[in-house]
Amino acid sequence: MLTQEEIAHATKVLGREPNETELAMLDVLWSEHCSYKSSKRWFHLFKTRGERVYLGIGEGAGLVDIGDGVLVGVAMESHNHPSQVDPYNGAATGVGGIIRDVISQGCKAVGLMNCLRFGHPSKPRNAYLLENVVRGISDYGNSVGIPMVGGELEFDDSYDGNCLVNVVCIGVVRPEKVVRSSARTPGHYLVMFGATTGRDGIAGVSFASETFSDEEEENRGAVQIGDPLAKKVVIDTLAQLVEENLLDGLQDFGGGGLTSCAGEMAANGGTGVVVEVEKVPLREPGMTATEIVISESQERMLAVVAPEKLERVLEILGENDTPHAVIGKVTDDGYYTVLENGEDRAQLPISLLVGGFPVPEREEGSLPPRSHGISWYEEPEDYASAIIELLGSVNIASRSWVYSQYDQHVQANTVVDIGDNAGVLEFPLNKRLAFTSDCNSFWTLLDPQQGTANSAAEALRNLVATGARPILIADCLNFGNPERPDSYAQFVEAVRGLGRFSHDFDLPIVGGNVSLYNESEVEGVVHRINPTPQIMIAGIYELGYSPIRRNLCTPWANIFLVGETLPELNGTEYQRLKLGEVRGFPPAYRPDAEKRAMTAMLEAHKAGLIRSCNNIGRGGLAVALMKMALYSKYGFKLNTETVPGTTETLGQALFSETSARYLAEVTETNQPQFLEIMAMYGVPVCELGLTVADRVADFGKFRVSLEKAVEAFETGLTKYLE
Repeated sequence: MLTQEEIAHATKVLGREPNETELAMLDVLWSEHCSYKSSKRWFHLFKTRGERVYLGIGEGAGLVDIGDGVLVGVAMESHNHPSQVDPYNGAATGVGGIIRDVISQGCKAVGLMNCLRFGHPSKPRNAYLLENVVRGISDYGNSVGIPMVGGELEFDDSYDGNCLVNVVCIGVVRPEKVVRSSARTPGHYLVMFGATTGRDGIAGVSFASETFSDEEEENRGAVQIGDPLAKKVVIDTLAQLVEENLLDGLQDFGGGGLTSCAGEMAANGGTGVVVEVEKVPLREPGMTATEIVISESQERMLAVVAPEKLERVLEILGENDTPHAVIGKVTDDGYYTVLENGEDRAQLPISLLVGGFPVPEREEGSLPPRSHGISWYEEPEDYASAIIELLGSVNIASRSWVYSQYDQHVQANTVVDIGDNAGVLEFPLNKRLAFTSDCNSFWTLLDPQQGTANSAAEALRNLVATGARPILIADCLNFGNPERPDSYAQFVEAVRGLGRFSHDFDLPIVGGNVSLYNESEVEGVVHRINPTPQIMIAGIYELGYSPIRRNLCTPWANIFLVGETLPELNGTEYQRLKLGEVRGFPPAYRPDAEKRAMTAMLEAHKAGLIRSCNNIGRGGLAVALMKMALYSKYGFKLNTETVPGTTETLGQALFSETSARYLAEVTETNQPQFLEIMAMYGVPVCELGLTVADRVADFGKFRVSLEKAVEAFETGLTKYLE
């Protein structure tokens, strides 16, 4: 809700008191969700420019040039609060909204991703949320015919009262077909099309900018209701309008509804708009002007159309049986005017409505001290049992229960299925791009800056393991209440970490979202989520290159550990397994080592020297190696005493989550050239052992039963969902 200071500011600028409709419009546009009033002051820390960037932060989707007249569009958004209250519709409309963001730039939507956070699934409420969020995502995505190509899932008690649903959409467009989110020419028409307008989703952005209370039921009216079949009609209709170059501007009806949609386009174009609400197609009788302009009903688009093209636009909309109406015009007066049957219902300066809020003061508190020590560490009595237990933990176990519900091949452009290090899509002219997303919220809890940078580095390694060269970043920054200094400190430090990473690796951030107030209050006690800066990175392959998979490929090949292993056990899955919590200083972000390893591995990939590859991340070396063998025809036999670094024990070598490390399967004939490349870039490397024809997991000093490992991996999550 608007603060007294904000109301006073609006009154002073207007020279009068805002009326009911104007207050509602200001409330949605000045909400944290729409205005970024606590966060955008820090965006200067990000790298946002680059040779490939065609359209960056500020519109529906970022566009990146991958050559030969092909642009890739990416957008990332959150739908956290709605999904906590109504998981099915909240998640479904999150997918619908991110699709609209991408197609509003003229793109064809070709891929989806989802990144989810819940409390432990052993609690019935959390299992219910997970099951229905996944069902909402799958029902919607499958119905509109867009493949799901990747995602992430993490569990922690901090998400008990506030789950996270972050969604990504990927698109493709030619430069001449790009549509901008602006209303630049006075006299052009505002044409609304798609679904009709109802009362669902009213004040949704305000609801998303508040801390959860004990009562969730009262917020159900703020959750939008999706209609994937209507969305499919919108997608097909829009494709025809874009192909015929009929649109001068386009924006989707997302958070803030018509207020945000028309207001932001006017702000981008330096113009004004007049909207006649009685012309808006409604599905509920008796809606007031206020309800109409802030409704967040789904599957709606607003186009700016030149007078000479209006007839053809209306003809196409009619042919497709798409509800539509001419609801207003672009003006030159710099105002957002709302009319109802010729009478003024609102008249606000665009400069006040969009970004004209009084900037709130935010205090950045201090973060708690932490230690590098691992005095808590004890060597496991049974290494094999510890590895199997890790494979069965909910943050490592198979996610096949989730992604088996998604259609991954609907457009026949999916090259690598979900479940590997990255999803891969085929684009025009035989271009292939990989997409992955990551965030280790336990690292970011312990050290927001280093944890964020290192989470981004892990996403980068996932791409590099497949042979892709990273080219762009999108993000979704999920944090608690920015009005609390300790929470705000987590946010600011995380932004510093992501900004540092983007500059270190020369990767532009082209799109993203900030979601704050992700905390719940139960009986007066505040429960805040772990700081969760979700990071998506995309990478491109050399022309004709086939992505490298994770599974072992051939017997009697060498298994190399690339990178140095340090005794970094704090913040790891092994620490959570032993202590039931994380503490201390997490694995350090090491950009120089990371860049050397990335460059060397990409050189080796380019030379065709690597048969299979895996990034070493959550669970450490032991888990990364087991994942390479779980579903392979082959096994391995190691000499783990050769692990380089400063680790003192076998367990530290196996479970450390030190960054900048890979596992690579290299045949004997390719070994000399592989080692030469590693030496050229100063990357530590050692031969751990060999792949073998038998399905065994022989660590030298002990063996792990692959049958028991597969069972633990496959049932670690599903045992809570049956």
